[in-house]
Amino acid sequence: MRLTLFLLTSFCIPFLVYAHHSTNANFTQDIISVEGVIERVRFQNPHASVLIKNTDDQGSETFWLIESGARTTLERQGVSMERLKVGSMVKATGRKGRRQYTMYLQEIVFEDGTVFIPQPDLN
Repeated sequence: MRLTLFLLTSFCIPFLVYAHHSTNANFTQDIISVEGVIERVRFQNPHASVLIKNTDDQGSETFWLIESGARTTLERQGVSMERLKVGSMVKATGRKGRRQYTMYLQEIVFEDGTVFIPQPDLN
């Protein structure tokens, strides 16, 4: 019985460990900024995300996926679904993704000039 339990546990651990990823695995240390209109919001755990449509001077549209921390963390810090309103203009700054047009949010500036920093530096 103990051997069976040990083997079952040993078999499941790799799958549980693989389930969560580090931001370092998906994002570089390069800091970039993108301005645009919020097109879609995924306000859930374990990661919230915002899809921003950036339009350049020639009228070309690019959609950026901006990933952030968990919904519950954002709510504790004062950001609600209503604050991330579809159609509002924002400027997002963060770590450039390893995949094209992705970013991990470090700061977002809303239309009214309000700045939100999801994980402020505590130094």
